[in-house]
Amino acid sequence: MKKEEYNDEYRDLENEESEGSSIDIMAMVKRLWSKRKYIIIVTACFMVLGLFMALFGRPVYTSSCTFVPQMGSKKSSSLSSLAALAGMSMLDLESGSSLSPLIYPQLMENADLQKELLYTKIHFEDWEEPVTLFDFYMNPDYQKMTVPSFIYTFTYGWPFVLLGELMSQSEEEFVGNSNSDSSSHVTRIGYFTDDEYDCLDILFEQISVSVDKKEGYLTLSCQMGEKLAAAELCEAVFNLLEKYITAFKIEKAQQNLEYMQGRYEEVRRDYEAKQMALAEFNDANRGTLSATAQTRRDQLMADYNLSYALFTEMSKQYMQAEMQVKEDQPVLSVVKSIVVANKRSNSRMKTLIIWTFLGGVLAVGSVLGLDFLKKQGSKWPEWWKLEEADA
Repeated sequence: MKKEEYNDEYRDLENEESEGSSIDIMAMVKRLWSKRKYIIIVTACFMVLGLFMALFGRPVYTSSCTFVPQMGSKKSSSLSSLAALAGMSMLDLESGSSLSPLIYPQLMENADLQKELLYTKIHFEDWEEPVTLFDFYMNPDYQKMTVPSFIYTFTYGWPFVLLGELMSQSEEEFVGNSNSDSSSHVTRIGYFTDDEYDCLDILFEQISVSVDKKEGYLTLSCQMGEKLAAAELCEAVFNLLEKYITAFKIEKAQQNLEYMQGRYEEVRRDYEAKQMALAEFNDANRGTLSATAQTRRDQLMADYNLSYALFTEMSKQYMQAEMQVKEDQPVLSVVKSIVVANKRSNSRMKTLIIWTFLGGVLAVGSVLGLDFLKKQGSKWPEWWKLEEADA
């Protein structure tokens, strides 16, 4: 009996909770319905704002490419057979370590790459000569003034414009003083001005490198206000990624090649000198059979043989170092090439729908939020009433 009574009480509690939740939902729906005029007005205002942004906002075009990083070590069979014919072993040449695709997005944070990207020249429709990205975004002469940006600049945005001018002047004074007192000191620390940081913030909102961890391919996307400029920016970023990932991967092998090249030149010069000394001695002592001459000849011959063996071994190692550089060099196989976009990324209909949806969400949220403030005893705003009759 006790178990049956407990089940009945538990069932009653569940029913009360479900009824309470349904009552709360119904009360919320009734409250929103009572405030429907307010919700419609707010949503309509955002719809008009969205229509304004859709008609007069700056267009955005997106160009992208998909590529797969390929490592040279996967194609070492032909080089291995060639090395075997030359008497070398390719076991030391196999790098065995390929760069993870996750490195590529991180490479975009490289200071040298960012610096080179800032001063990459792109063609724009209104100018015959290509313009650097830094000048295009930071120089007002290259910026088109759209209606929304004009309204923002001369209403809410003018204090920020004035503050930016003051900061840029102080930045120029600081750079001038630091350059005048600095010595010719080489450093690996990257330095960016405030304008360069601002330009990088704009660029990295338009550039994205995504990685498909499952399939192992990467997608590079770039957005610009012009079709051709978006495609050129995508190509420039791809070339920079390829350049710096190659330098990063073959850095050790390149240093080893430079070292081996220096040693090879030294051994080659020594070998040629020993070879010439032996030839000159043979020419000078042709037909002489004295013991002194024979001993001297044997010494020169031993030096020559030792130098020849060292030169032969060094030639093999130098060739191995050259092969190592080629083997370590990554290849970016483009799966989807870059094309000039023919449609806007921010379509007018999509912009209108987003702004309308945002207005509806804010209207409903403001109704519930203001009701909550009023129930907590707040007097703000005074015009907001909880009574449905005043809705």
